[in-house]
Amino acid sequence: MTRPASPLLHTTGAATFGTCNAQNQRLFSVNPGISGVEAMEHASLLMNCVNTLSFLGAMDDGNEAMRWASHYLSEMAKAVIDDLTIGLQQAQAGDE
Repeated sequence: MTRPASPLLHTTGAATFGTCNAQNQRLFSVNPGISGVEAMEHASLLMNCVNTLSFLGAMDDGNEAMRWASHYLSEMAKAVIDDLTIGLQQAQAGDE
């Protein structure tokens, strides 16, 4: 039987984002210990920005900045969601 996600779920700090340099090192990471609910709210806000920017960027062929901004924001949102997924998997593994 599948259990609902625990309201005590927090970020783990395992997910990184912001690839840079020739070695493709990650420049940023999600901070550990953030409430899962708050982290998901933030990811949702980031994705709202991505949706707006990608729509506006699609309508304006001359504005690459919107497309790059939506790319970077989507990478941030993905890192938050990936980090919470890791925390959920760890919580589920501890319950078994």
